[in-house]
Amino acid sequence: MTSKFRPVVHASVLLIPFLVEATSKPTVLVALVATTLVYVLSEALRLNGKQVPLITRFTLAMSRDNESLRFVVAPLYLALGVILSLLFFPKNIAYASMTITAVGDPMASWVGNRFGRMRVERKTLEGFAAGLLVSFATALLWVPPYLALMGSLAGMLLELLEFLDDNLTIPIGAGLAMLITSIL
Repeated sequence: MTSKFRPVVHASVLLIPFLVEATSKPTVLVALVATTLVYVLSEALRLNGKQVPLITRFTLAMSRDNESLRFVVAPLYLALGVILSLLFFPKNIAYASMTITAVGDPMASWVGNRFGRMRVERKTLEGFAAGLLVSFATALLWVPPYLALMGSLAGMLLELLEFLDDNLTIPIGAGLAMLITSIL
């Protein structure tokens, strides 16, 4: 069972480009790294029977049923995907890759769970198509159509094929696809 609040965590990634523009990339990176370290520490404490009041409660509310007895890695992978995107991609590609992750992954999941019929392992082609469309449309805020298409296609293929954790692979894969396309 997936928490109904997980898409909110994904959507919060949409704030990152605006925070970078309002402050600076180094400021946001320091805040993201610090937050990630606090999260890792809180998970280590939780697994040793100690609770960090708000963080532990939030983590358990966001986790899937099968995750609560082990380290909940999805938020860590999402943070790493955002951090690595900011570090290694040009600004517009980093922003687009984060946007693809923030909207494409939850949309694919929502449509796939509700309307999906044509399965590819645990995912559905309907979810893939919905994630691709919404990712493409929102990536256009940051990059031209040909880059938005390549990034969205790469990101949603990684989501569909479940290679590693898609919270990490979508932003990195989408960003790499856009970067390579922009060079060619």
